[in-house]
Amino acid sequence: MKPLDDAQAAVLGELRKLGTETVELADSVGRVLAEDIEAREAIPPFPNSAMDGYAVQGLDVTEPGAMLKVTGEAAAGSQPGLQVRPGTAVKIMTGAPMPAGADTIVKVEDTERVDDVVKILPAVPEGTSVRSAGSDIPKGSVVFSKGTRLHPTHIGVLATVGAARPPVARRPRVALFSTGDELAAPSTATLRPGQIRDSNRIMLKTMLAEVSTVLDEGIVSDDPVALRGAFGRAVAGSDVIVTSGGVSMGDHDYVRKILGDMGDVDFWKVAIKPAKPFAFGRLSGVPFFGLPGNPVSAFVAFEQLVRPALLAMQGATRVLRPRIRAIAGEKIESDKHRLEFVRVSLELQDRGRLVATPSGGQGSHMLAALAAADGFAVVPVGEDLVKAGQGVDIELFRNPETRSLALG
Repeated sequence: MKPLDDAQAAVLGELRKLGTETVELADSVGRVLAEDIEAREAIPPFPNSAMDGYAVQGLDVTEPGAMLKVTGEAAAGSQPGLQVRPGTAVKIMTGAPMPAGADTIVKVEDTERVDDVVKILPAVPEGTSVRSAGSDIPKGSVVFSKGTRLHPTHIGVLATVGAARPPVARRPRVALFSTGDELAAPSTATLRPGQIRDSNRIMLKTMLAEVSTVLDEGIVSDDPVALRGAFGRAVAGSDVIVTSGGVSMGDHDYVRKILGDMGDVDFWKVAIKPAKPFAFGRLSGVPFFGLPGNPVSAFVAFEQLVRPALLAMQGATRVLRPRIRAIAGEKIESDKHRLEFVRVSLELQDRGRLVATPSGGQGSHMLAALAAADGFAVVPVGEDLVKAGQGVDIELFRNPETRSLALG
């Protein structure tokens, strides 16, 4: 069995980077930048007000009760041109350009106005509530580096600097199919004896959609001829092939055998639990990931090996899920011979303690317990028990909402 670190390194070492393309900004969420993005101008491009109020000279408001003559009004979007001289003020709105001569903003709540005279109630320090040019992003700075995977907040920044069609890596085209005579479509109303509904393909399809373009090839039976045909079709139109099932030691586990006949198998066992049976290789130069048939095993294998690989193909600089530290809420038993991923739910308890508790049964077929989990407790090789109250590493695979909003 290959240790997980070695398996991940072997996979990443075999992958080729994809080409680049430009996309509309609204379509770039989740994509990986192919080039550095530089700011062509300062953001904000001009000094402006952070408050609704009055633009003044700081020397005029060093003491409470200053009386200033209002000589104009500046709104957001207005052209610069107004000027503040000693003893005067300009009414100003949030985001409006600072008038010439002004260096301080007095918020409207700290004033009293009668006709064209405003009284400044408190003393106001010079520079208050002024946004200087470039205070957010200096001109010429690198806003985001090549390899950044774009989040909605990145999109807002790209819009601000005018990167309306950012250069991104092309998404890999992934051919996906499930294998097994026992599989029926999720829409099957009544199962025949021995049948189960195909949960893996729809689960993997949604996971793949986050980081790739999915080519859904459906369910393929446990038949060598059918499998060879499916592999041939998949190679023709994809950058990567992902399957579930058929990679273990059973008499009808043909996937690994056919992969060996048609291509190359680099390895097919990983020292993790669940997801030990896992085939990685190439078919006509196309990387192939053969995931286990048990749904929890398929999920773990995808998270640890497929997802990082697909991100790396796009040049992402960060490809692994975040890990945090938590306290075991109860004992966690594990197989000391393999790195184990125990499905856990998380709870923030008193005094800020993050507590991890197994979310249910840990069998590789127990998908409901996986759905109840927030992450994996990662138990290293050599340890067979994490005691209640002991610290443990948690790898997050989702960030659920945890607080309710009182309504009505």
